Amino acid sequence: MSILTSQEFTRRIEAAREVVRQNNLDAVLVFSTECEPAAVRYFSDYWPSFETAAVLIPAEGEPALIIGPESLTYASSRSKISRIIQLMDFRESSQPDYPGSTLPKWTDVVAQYKLKKIGLCGWYLFPYVMMMELVKAMGCIDRVIPADSMIRPIFMKKSALEVECLKAAAKASEAGFKAILENIKPGMTESELCGIATAAMTAAGAEATGYPVWCCSGPNSDQAISRPTMRKIQCGEIVHFSIGAKVEGYSASIGRPVVLGHCPDEIRKFLQVGLDAANMTFDVMRAGVKSGDAALKVHDFIRAQGYGDAILYGPAHGCGQMECEYPFLETSSEYMLEADMTFMQDMFLHRNGMGFRWEDGLLVKASGPAEMLSSYGRQINIL
Repeated sequence: MSILTSQEFTRRIEAAREVVRQNNLDAVLVFSTECEPAAVRYFSDYWPSFETAAVLIPAEGEPALIIGPESLTYASSRSKISRIIQLMDFRESSQPDYPGSTLPKWTDVVAQYKLKKIGLCGWYLFPYVMMMELVKAMGCIDRVIPADSMIRPIFMKKSALEVECLKAAAKASEAGFKAILENIKPGMTESELCGIATAAMTAAGAEATGYPVWCCSGPNSDQAISRPTMRKIQCGEIVHFSIGAKVEGYSASIGRPVVLGHCPDEIRKFLQVGLDAANMTFDVMRAGVKSGDAALKVHDFIRAQGYGDAILYGPAHGCGQMECEYPFLETSSEYMLEADMTFMQDMFLHRNGMGFRWEDGLLVKASGPAEMLSSYGRQINIL
């Protein structure tokens, strides 16, 4: 049974309409790709495969899901937006010709919706060639303006149903790490372990992984963003996991280091500093606190322990339909933390050719410290 309701999607469309009106636009075009589908799925529940997609939300009138030539039956089966428009520009990147196609063009969409000025959400994803066709149809480049900053406030605070989806995703992510702890042994490859985690998450209710999960061992643990390899894990080294499940579009993650066999004192101390800093993040992220001040407290703690050189970023970033979405929590951040914002507490530290991540979802509460969305295995795991 689905968590999200049709009323939830209607609420989102109406919130976007209000943004369109407040900014004196005729519509907003929300664009997504196969690898970054969040914005389109947020408004339509459609998840592009191979092709790209967009949602057109006018100030008045019926919204439309825009897809490529091949996805009509797929989109019709799941879109919460009943009107679907197919455009050739949204075809897959191998650019098939589709001879004989009579699909509409941007000029048809612009004329039908009487568009004179629109906002584009997904500005940094939108392909140049597609932008040129849209601008040509609009008549002037000044009639297409960036709209990500306008739409972001709709995403930043989560509804009760969205939080429920994130909690379900966190639960499935925990199942992935539980399977790791139950099966890991020296000689297994990083890819093999990622497969074990993925199978456990889908068996626990995940529709997919929230991102390409990874296991980084030994020298590979120094990589903050990575992919698994065929390297065989060994005793006495950091084996770092980032494991995340997706439930109804919402992606959670848990990050955990593991050491097999004897753990050198240097590694144990390093892991403990990271865990202490990660735990501190939940305490300092409170409603009414300036985001940059919260980040500075965590970084100051790490520096006081003598590990300032190991800091890469963080200590948190937004989460929702993307495991990593706007906003980041950084020492330069200016926004205020508010109740119902959701983040991934994400503590990655690295030095001397090794690193690790402690990561869990959190919900900012109206009062008190943030709520932790997952906690399984949140300890120094020496097996």
